[in-house]
Amino acid sequence: MIVDSHLHLFRDGYGHFAAQPSPLGDQSDIGAYERLREQHGIGAALVVCYEAEGIDPSNNAYVRVLADSRPWIHSVAYLSPSPALGAEGVEGLLGAGHSGIALYLPDEASAQALYGWPSESWRVLSDANAIVSLNARPEATRHLGQLVRQADTCQFLFSHLGLPGRHDTLPSSKQAAERLSPLLNLATCQNVAVKISGLYAVDPVAPHVTAQPFIELLLEHFEFSNLHWGSDFSPALDYLSFTETIDLEFLSALPAPARDLIMGESLASKLGIVRL
Repeated sequence: MIVDSHLHLFRDGYGHFAAQPSPLGDQSDIGAYERLREQHGIGAALVVCYEAEGIDPSNNAYVRVLADSRPWIHSVAYLSPSPALGAEGVEGLLGAGHSGIALYLPDEASAQALYGWPSESWRVLSDANAIVSLNARPEATRHLGQLVRQADTCQFLFSHLGLPGRHDTLPSSKQAAERLSPLLNLATCQNVAVKISGLYAVDPVAPHVTAQPFIELLLEHFEFSNLHWGSDFSPALDYLSFTETIDLEFLSALPAPARDLIMGESLASKLGIVRL
């Protein structure tokens, strides 16, 4: 079963494509993705909500409206790391149907802010075995170890290879390991996983040559069950086709059971998807 671990669905579209006109033409996000889902046999997807002025400030609610009639949609609700959301607010998001939360952590301060959240908020997430999707740069990841270990029944999913950043030249294995060291240090935590997504943010041209050392490190340090393919629809389409987000060269070298885990079997289990 293919499960997309990372995509966005905005009411009025992403709208920040460098290429004009939009690669979606006049299609809505949901309309375009449903066509792609059918074309590529994607059985389920984790929608990462994002609320920002100028994109979709009510994205959490909008995605749940879509999900009411589309059981393939699972979602994580956008939250700002600061100010902290209380337990009642977290319960409300989970009660609305979200599988967890999405946090965007660009720096040390944003990571440290999570330690100021009420313990009851983390208890609610832990009791729900919630997904915590993280767009966290290494500068932030360096400070998340204590939180990951304390909330050990939450599933922490680090997006986009751990966001090592743009690399115009091929990094050595040592350079790649130094950049990803905060994430690699969490590889022994069974509640930590990494999304094989957003490769264009490292190298915008498929097959993303300068991203390969980072992928190799993730394959070396993480179990296949803790690596999850993601398309990053629709921002990824500014750089490549949807097919190119799926046809990743490294996958062809893996045994079929490993490919199946990365492409969705493992995430389906984490989301509690029952296959009929």
